[in-house]
Amino acid sequence: MGGERGGERGGMGSVSEDDFYERMRAFLRERRPDLHGDIEPTTQLWQAGYLDSFGLIETLALLEELTGHPIQIGADDLSSFFTMKGIFEAFVAG
Repeated sequence: MGGERGGERGGMGSVSEDDFYERMRAFLRERRPDLHGDIEPTTQLWQAGYLDSFGLIETLALLEELTGHPIQIGADDLSSFFTMKGIFEAFVAG
């Protein structure tokens, strides 16, 4: 698996960058309604408390829904999940 991302990369499917950020913000706020403040593309999601190990699994399910293909990650992909921008660039924009 190491670093291998499922499906074809490069095809954004039907989600634009703005739509991706909007969907991710809604997802993160639903997961953690107790956290307040803006969630910017560069917000450190783990440090801010929006993501944890369970949240990572849920985020993968959301990414698969948005891209229309399976997402496989390896240890070297984990840093992509620090910010929404990192997630978008690594798994959606290709």
